[in-house]
Amino acid sequence: MKGPLLRRLILAAALGISTALPAAAQVDARFTKELTSNAPGSGDVLLPRYAGSFILAQTRKDFDELVLPLGAATGSSYQSDPDKKLRYQKVETVEGRLTRTVYVVPEGRSVLEVVRNYTNELESKGAKMLFQCSKTECGEDFHKLQGVQRALKPEGTAYNRTRRDLTGNVLEYVDPAADQRLWAGKWARDNGSDVYVSIYAATQTGGSMGDVSNALKGRVLLMLDVLETKTMQTNLAFVSAEQIGGALGKDGRVALYGILFDFDKAELKPESDKQLVEMANLLKATPGLKVFIVGHTDNKGTLAYNTDLSQRRAESVAKALTARYGIAADRMVAKGVGPLSPLAPNDNEDGQAKNRRVELVRQ
Repeated sequence: MKGPLLRRLILAAALGISTALPAAAQVDARFTKELTSNAPGSGDVLLPRYAGSFILAQTRKDFDELVLPLGAATGSSYQSDPDKKLRYQKVETVEGRLTRTVYVVPEGRSVLEVVRNYTNELESKGAKMLFQCSKTECGEDFHKLQGVQRALKPEGTAYNRTRRDLTGNVLEYVDPAADQRLWAGKWARDNGSDVYVSIYAATQTGGSMGDVSNALKGRVLLMLDVLETKTMQTNLAFVSAEQIGGALGKDGRVALYGILFDFDKAELKPESDKQLVEMANLLKATPGLKVFIVGHTDNKGTLAYNTDLSQRRAESVAKALTARYGIAADRMVAKGVGPLSPLAPNDNEDGQAKNRRVELVRQ
C-alpha cells in the first residue's frame, strides 16, 4: 500500500470516518406501499394472477378495441431514422369488453417464468398462440409500442399521486436485448365468446425519475390485456319515461343501465344523456314524485371503496338532473350502497355487469 493512501486510511480511522462504499439507495416507503397493494377497485379477470403479484393499475372498458400485435416492431421512434413511424409488422384489431391490468411481480422471479405460467394456464384451457417473441426478436423499440403507448395513466382521486407516478413509468425504461417477452393468443370459451389475450412482461431498468425509478428498478412488470368479444349494447340499456313510471308503480324501483361512467370515475359519460332525459321527463310529468337515486357496484375492490364510488355516482346523477333539467334537488336523495344489493352472482363477468347499475327507487 502506498504511503499517501495509507496515511489517508489511518487519518480516516482516527477521525471515525467510514471508508466503505455508499449503500444502495433505499426505496421510499410510500412507493413500497403502492407496489405491495392492489389498486382501488381492481381485480383479476378470467385468469388467476401469478402468485404474490399485486395490481398496480387497471382500466376497464365495456366496449373498446384492442390492437393485437402479430409481428415484431419495425421503424423507429428516433428522429434520425429515415422511417420514423414505429409500428407493428402485422396486427389484428378486435372489439369487445377490454380489461388492461399492470401487475407487479414478486422480486426474484424472471420474465420467462411469469409469462410461461400464464401461457400454460391459457393453453390448458384450449387457447391458441397467435404470436410470441422475446428480447430483440420483438424489435428494438417494441416496448415503446407495447408498453409506453399503452401505459395506464389514471386520473381523478381513486389513485393517489404516488401510484399515478409509478403507473406512468412502469415500462418506460426496458433493455430489449436483455429481458422482454410477449405472448398473444385466442381462447374460444364454452359460452360461445372468444377471448383475446396479450401478455407483455419486462424488467424495469431504472431511469431518470428519481424515487420512482429507484422503486421500479429491477422489478418485473406485466401488462395483461384481456378482451372478451361481445356485441355492443345500445337500445337494451335504454328505458323510456313511460317504462320507468310503470316499473315504479309496479315494483317501486327500476334498474337503469344507460347511466354510464368510466372505470373508477364518477363523472357521467355523454352517452348517459339519453337516459337522463327520460328520467327528467318522468319527474316533470309527475311533480309529486320523490325518488332515491341509488348507485350499485359489483364486488371487485373493498366495501369502503365501492360504497364511496357508488355514492359519488349517485350524487352525479342527482346533480345533473337538477343542473341540466331543472328537477328540484329536494325531490331526490342520492345514496350509494356499493355491492350490498346484487341482482346476480358476482362470480362471473355477466353477473358483475348486471350488478353495476343506477336504480331509481320511489320514496
